Amino acid sequence: MSGVALYGSLVMAGLAVLQSTVLRFVEIAGVSPDLILIVLIFLANKNGTMTGQVSGFVGGLVLDFMGLAPLGFYALIYTLIGALFGITRGKMFVDPIFIPVILAVVAMLLKGLIALIVATLFSIGAVQGNLFTSSYLIEIVYTGLVAPVVFGLLGMIAWLQPDRRRGELT
Repeated sequence: MSGVALYGSLVMAGLAVLQSTVLRFVEIAGVSPDLILIVLIFLANKNGTMTGQVSGFVGGLVLDFMGLAPLGFYALIYTLIGALFGITRGKMFVDPIFIPVILAVVAMLLKGLIALIVATLFSIGAVQGNLFTSSYLIEIVYTGLVAPVVFGLLGMIAWLQPDRRRGELT
């Protein structure tokens, strides 16, 4: 596993703990932005599919342990999203405002769709009732609005960027 994937996984795990506990003070109407998803999109877009998958799996697994969802539920969702957004590496220009918003909104919609499919396949009733409600719409908008700020902060952290000395493209 590369250094970025390892550090990204540690960041995702720590952020999952913080988001589930300490960061409740940023809630609007009982909903907080999905910071884990934003960081995952950033890591996957900058470093590729493998880093996205590994980081998504670790972050999702920590959420699974801390929440009421069945073990592996969020790990599967975030792994798939990490893989999908890892494909975008080097294929798009990420401007400071609009692309992070678009990526975050698309990722939130994918998260809801994948969660709905998994919940339907495995008859997880509690999850099925929570998707695509007004709270979920608020979470989508809130996550989209916070995404440019998080992307900007993460862009300043050098170790999150691919190592250009080894010939990797950004």
